[in-house]
Amino acid sequence: MYRNQEIFRYLILASQREGNRQLMKMLKGLDITPSQAEVLRLLQQEPFISLKDIGERLICETGSPSRLINTMVEKGLIISKVDNKDNRLRRYKLSSLGIEQAEKVNEVEKTIYQSLQKIYTEEEINTLNDLLFKYVSQTPLSGAFQKRGYIE
Repeated sequence: MYRNQEIFRYLILASQREGNRQLMKMLKGLDITPSQAEVLRLLQQEPFISLKDIGERLICETGSPSRLINTMVEKGLIISKVDNKDNRLRRYKLSSLGIEQAEKVNEVEKTIYQSLQKIYTEEEINTLNDLLFKYVSQTPLSGAFQKRGYIE
């Protein structure tokens, strides 16, 4: 009765699993995780944002990002600064090492996107995006997509 829906669900899960496996393999030499890579790219696009802002924009990480951010500060990838207007608030930006690693992550992502272009036409990518956005827009993650500028 729900065979097509089951196949669809498993295709999404398999795609996510394989995509994450490939990403982890490509990031292994950089000694960063996919979640850390997402934070690097986020801070590259939106420097000097708060932990709350980071958490609202993360798509791949579940739960509070505080442990993830603390690890990245300890690794020297990001810098934590007290907010100029509110001493209770900390803001984060990339360190020089973080900037270097973010550029390497850009290259990894570029490789992934080029491999997708070999499989799908631009029209097919747009269709897939539209269909998956339709689903994601019904979930709490839609806020992260909106804040990142991926959907309206």
